[in-house]
Amino acid sequence: MSRVLLPTLACTLVCVGIALAGGDGKPDFSGNWTLNLDKSKFGKAEKPNGMTLKVTREGDVTHAVQTTNTPGGPVDSESNWVLDGKEHNTAAPTPGKLLTRWEGNTLYSERKSNDGAFDEKIWLMMSSDGKTVTEKVVTKTIEGTNVSNLVWQRQ
Repeated sequence: MSRVLLPTLACTLVCVGIALAGGDGKPDFSGNWTLNLDKSKFGKAEKPNGMTLKVTREGDVTHAVQTTNTPGGPVDSESNWVLDGKEHNTAAPTPGKLLTRWEGNTLYSERKSNDGAFDEKIWLMMSSDGKTVTEKVVTKTIEGTNVSNLVWQRQ
């Protein structure tokens, strides 16, 4: 199960769509982030050696580059996402659908595989000072369910 969940964790903040403030008072997730390994809980997933994330925005498109340091070496993920509350097709890491929307000041995302073997729900909440993001990830696969609570710190 760790092999299935680690790529999920490596992609969670990226795959959410990484919402950015557009003058609407919503949290701005752009910038450079580092995962606080001591405050994060990975559930059944293997704990990475470290994670970093760089998020930029151009218009309505958010670009994210995430590096996960695993025991097997670094793994990079790079994606573009749009937060519009509509369902979008995804190709990687699993072909399926992605829906991202605001629930108040919490960013919610759900990603499902086309074959129904994968379902992931993510909630992102930013601290009032904008320096910390807490991410709850509930992942269901044919191997079971995993709940992770990740703590990201702005650099």
